[in-house]
Amino acid sequence: MKSIFKILIFALIAFSVTTVSAWTLGGNYNKSDSNFNKLAMRVYNSNSSYIFTQGAYTYNAIPITSTASGCKIISIIRQTQSFSNKDIENYKICNSSISDVENTNPAGWNNLPNGIKPLIDSVIAETRQYGKASANYNGYRVIGKKQVYGNAVYVYVLNGIKLEAMMRF
Repeated sequence: MKSIFKILIFALIAFSVTTVSAWTLGGNYNKSDSNFNKLAMRVYNSNSSYIFTQGAYTYNAIPITSTASGCKIISIIRQTQSFSNKDIENYKICNSSISDVENTNPAGWNNLPNGIKPLIDSVIAETRQYGKASANYNGYRVIGKKQVYGNAVYVYVLNGIKLEAMMRF
């Protein structure tokens, strides 16, 4: 009887660890939450940001940039209202079809490569002057956009299509 109980406990723990790691480490969030894909397509079609709240989640859907081939890079940030937990899905959408989805755990300012920080300062200065600017650094792309009303500058740092950092200056 004790050995069956031990096997049952072991199986329960193994299943729990596998399930939790699949939800958090593997796969994309859009597979378990259809709001990600719906919001990505809404932003793709409107080319404007969109905020959506459902239950404990708030979604911030942001059009980041377009590629030379006309595809759009869109990031969806899902945040719980009671925690600072953020789940981010990054989309590359071409011709109204989702061609790539990658999730991100943002690096943030302190974990970006040191050489990119002076480049970010230059992008901020050019964005203040011209309304938008971008630059590349060792596979990273820095994009600056000026707020329509006001003087704030939003800077997005991408690694491929992954949103690594998002800052407001």
